[in-house]
Amino acid sequence: MTRKEDIKFDFALKNGSILGALIRFLIVLTMFVIIPYAVYYFISDNLSGAGGGLFGSGDITDYAWVWVSNMIKYSIPLVILAIPIGFYRKGSYARIPFKVVFALYLSVWFWISSHGGIFDATLHDVEIVAGTISTITLNLNVRYIVYVMMILSIAMVFLVFTEFAGNRKKYLEWLEKKKDTMSERKARRLSG
Repeated sequence: MTRKEDIKFDFALKNGSILGALIRFLIVLTMFVIIPYAVYYFISDNLSGAGGGLFGSGDITDYAWVWVSNMIKYSIPLVILAIPIGFYRKGSYARIPFKVVFALYLSVWFWISSHGGIFDATLHDVEIVAGTISTITLNLNVRYIVYVMMILSIAMVFLVFTEFAGNRKKYLEWLEKKKDTMSERKARRLSG
């Protein structure tokens, strides 16, 4: 087969795995949607003042919800891209474009969902044991951590091609076995 035929054959839906797509979808959904929401729920339950929380004001949970909702909202493309990544096997040409877009968007996702690595929150009328504080401003600068995460996600692009090269031979062997099995089935149907 020529390279053009290889690429066309690799993108064929009959060479995919629905189970692989489902598993990859669930893993990415858990990482980028379920875990952030669970962490938010845990934080909001402990900080909202219910059951002896730290603050009587809901301001901090409101800020946390903005961050978490942005993370979840901007994670939707990652969850969608996980489906074709899991559907196509390692070593397939079809997997490359989806993984490259996933890695590049992940870099953008780190920047967008973290607001550029700067977290600002202003709490008003915070009640503490000794009285009330009229305003507290919280500033958290994690920009350099976000930069590192962005660089690592861009480096994933190179790993995509390494994964392809390392698994191509195994994929082609699997493909040959599949073709042989399909040929045998077709011969049995024609002779039977």
